[in-house]
Amino acid sequence: MPPDLPTARVRVVLVRPLIPGNIGAVARAMENFAAGALYLVAPACDHLARESLQRSTRGEHRLHSARVVRTLPEALEGCIYAIAASRRPGPVHQADDLTGPGMARKVAERVADGEVALVFGSEDNGLSREDLLACDAVMCLPAGPAYPTLNLAHAVVISLYEVFQALAVDRHTDRVVRRRSDPADAAMIARLTDKLQHALLTIGYLRPEKPDHLMFPIRAILSRAELTRAEAQILMGLAQQIDEFARYGPKNTQPGVDVPPP
Repeated sequence: MPPDLPTARVRVVLVRPLIPGNIGAVARAMENFAAGALYLVAPACDHLARESLQRSTRGEHRLHSARVVRTLPEALEGCIYAIAASRRPGPVHQADDLTGPGMARKVAERVADGEVALVFGSEDNGLSREDLLACDAVMCLPAGPAYPTLNLAHAVVISLYEVFQALAVDRHTDRVVRRRSDPADAAMIARLTDKLQHALLTIGYLRPEKPDHLMFPIRAILSRAELTRAEAQILMGLAQQIDEFARYGPKNTQPGVDVPPP
């Protein structure tokens, strides 16, 4: 696939990676499948260490151009959809964890609108609750029950292969791709989710000890809505007003005077 094809709009995000060699192997896999940019969130090692460079065969330039950021929302700026990889099935993911092929189909559907992120956690603890909540969907790559945890680089290779195959198939079909205008990016949806959680905790709608029971379904609703930036801004303003009303009561305004939006 030439670099101007859809795989170049698939961003790989590694959250808190620990081992330089794994980062190098990921860079090599990204070169194999013509992926987009590499983002590193709060890495716990030097991504330009000798081990990383040695394992990045023909992908060294990806290590040198990797973007190092402090938080996951920063890494998701500009992405219109984000899929997290996790081996932990359970109630916080609800019942719609994606398989590898399912993830690839979802990427093929969304990549026409803009960049899509594949998000992977650290080698020891994976992705946190906050990381998962910042993403639109969760992917679980199945493995043998005796040892279901995949190496970080292997998980990235499998995921990129599935995406490469799905996008290659789409190139040879007459599928009409729907494009949205001005979609809200994943970072904006993450901020909206955070504001909604804050407001819902303030009014007592969420249980502080167990917010995930409702926040993950709410996050799924926001993802299915495919919000534009303007719509996301409206909902953020609504969440802010709910929070302020619950804390301070109604604003003192004169009749007929409009209150400016936040």
